[in-house]
Amino acid sequence: MLKIFACVGGLAWLSPALAQQFPLRATSYESFGLSQRCFEALNTTLSCSHRLASHIKSESPRVDVLDADGIEAICTASCKESLIDLRTKIQNDCDPATDVFDHDLALYPATYIVDRYIYVYEISCYKHRETGSSYDYILGEWRNETDEAPRECDDCVLGPMQIEVNSPIGHSESRAAEFELVVSSCGVTGYSYTSPSPYILSPAAPSSEVVSPTAVAQSWSAQRMSSECAATYHVQDGDTCDSIAEAHSVPSRELLEANDHLDNWCGGIQVGQDLCLPAQCNLHLVTPDDSCDSVTAKYGVSIDNLSEWNPKIYIQCDGFNKTISGFICVG
Repeated sequence: MLKIFACVGGLAWLSPALAQQFPLRATSYESFGLSQRCFEALNTTLSCSHRLASHIKSESPRVDVLDADGIEAICTASCKESLIDLRTKIQNDCDPATDVFDHDLALYPATYIVDRYIYVYEISCYKHRETGSSYDYILGEWRNETDEAPRECDDCVLGPMQIEVNSPIGHSESRAAEFELVVSSCGVTGYSYTSPSPYILSPAAPSSEVVSPTAVAQSWSAQRMSSECAATYHVQDGDTCDSIAEAHSVPSRELLEANDHLDNWCGGIQVGQDLCLPAQCNLHLVTPDDSCDSVTAKYGVSIDNLSEWNPKIYIQCDGFNKTISGFICVG
């Protein structure tokens, strides 16, 4: 059982997972001024493993590959059913005009967070349309193979890619153009694309993306099989996430999000693992006595600086030391 949290793509505010509620991971929605019915809907407990929450990247539509244990834990019929039921409940109980998340000059509908869960579930739990094999099992096998057989026309590339481009969460014009190009060049049928409506109700700024459909589809699966690592680290006896973050000058939240096996409390770390390390920065360890004023004064920086340097967390001055923990970037 789990509850959903707000901490996804641009909405990384409420720490530490994503939408509604997961067991042991309570999140506050009081500050958004939601109606009581909508508030109660957002606090619904899902019949899903907590691994679904830790599997979602807060600032990116990228979906990492699950291992066998992750597939077994996340890809259950009861989880999918509870996600769909919850989305319906939110649609029924939340006013689309007033029950919205206001963040960074943009408004997001109340369904946005649960839709992120559904998006990640559908990609991670996708099954090959011919063999019925789990997509992430197949990607794991590909990762261990040494041959360079072309796979850009395989359903395990095109199927999840179709989900991505048809979703406002994963959609980009460049990815959509790539998808249409590959479907055409492969001469396959049964795949379609319709440009989705965006989630942001009041965008802070217009998109200036310039599209050039030059990438190949295999790059999409390859992207899922390799994390965005600035470096890697081999876990030693006695290591903790905070000790690794401090030793390598990387922020705690980004270290956790870069490694799918780690939950939000560093559960899952094991001696011998290779961890993805994000980019380095100057660190500060948040203490119970810290506040926005004390941290910004100590380092001569602004709140905007902290938000820019820590995109995975929501820098909230009200309760600063209660909503943020571990090491953060201060320069």
